[in-house]
Amino acid sequence: MKERFISILNTKKKRNGITLFYTVLLLIGVISVLAACTNIKGSEFIKPGTIYSIGFEGEQVVVNDAGNSYSIDAEGNVSVLYRNGAVKANVPLKLDTTGGVLGMGQENTGYFISEDKTAIVYGFADGKSLPLHVLISNDKGQTWNDYPIPGAMGYETKFIGFTNKNDGWLVSGASQGVGSALNYVYQTSDGGKTWKEIGNPNDIYSEHLTGVGFSSSDIGFLGYRYYMDESPVIYWTKDQGQTWERLAVSLPEKFDKYKKNPLSPIFNRKEGLFPISLIDQDTGVAGTIYLTSKDEGITWVYDEAYDKLLNPFFTGDHKKNNFDLK
Repeated sequence: MKERFISILNTKKKRNGITLFYTVLLLIGVISVLAACTNIKGSEFIKPGTIYSIGFEGEQVVVNDAGNSYSIDAEGNVSVLYRNGAVKANVPLKLDTTGGVLGMGQENTGYFISEDKTAIVYGFADGKSLPLHVLISNDKGQTWNDYPIPGAMGYETKFIGFTNKNDGWLVSGASQGVGSALNYVYQTSDGGKTWKEIGNPNDIYSEHLTGVGFSSSDIGFLGYRYYMDESPVIYWTKDQGQTWERLAVSLPEKFDKYKKNPLSPIFNRKEGLFPISLIDQDTGVAGTIYLTSKDEGITWVYDEAYDKLLNPFFTGDHKKNNFDLK
């Protein structure tokens, strides 16, 4: 059975551009994408998960639609949908819909939704009496376990993901004012039961996050919201957070006029896609371009030939672009 590696990025979770997507996968030789399961270490297979990121206006966007999603009713009760809505499960979580409870809004909650592993990180964390919490289900929402993370920090932006059934990561951020935020990185090796904090790049760069992704427990990426820098600002680690450095991204000059937000990278074994969202400062027209990797994210390249096939940003038909501007 073929499982989708990613879908075209869109805020409405539509499935446009699938034919083009599979074409580009064929061209770049991503044979592993056609496998039914995704696994980096090869020990605990996991089906692809729906992965979320943050857009230019702070809205939640989908970077990988695996056929799973979530919904929130008027009272804040959360449900998870699997297999394109064929399976619905209630989540023991009620979010704040009034905007009055810090850290408990929809935009403050992180999701990773796979049929094999669903993880939701929520809450306000002060590093002391108020911890972050992670809800874990390994059976499509039939049962849930709620695990606190003692000593965790962060309340505003939250990202979470798993590379296999045991190994996962989460990142929580806390705003420090305009153009500044502190972000904290945690990992689990027991399926989400316990988490440990690893190093972060706050001492060298501290801004609001737009995307996070790990290809393994060692290699991870933090993408930051556009502020002043014309290039996409991405910091990465290849030693489990011991050190962080800025990722060098080389793009054609024609993209210089766009603001750039790096979204969450998506990995399947060694293959990776890194979506970079663009917005024209003059017209407001938005779209997405993609970097590719064949070595777990150690190196990334931009190839326009692949990118033209992957998404319609270059066609001039902006109604088919990855963002629907209001």
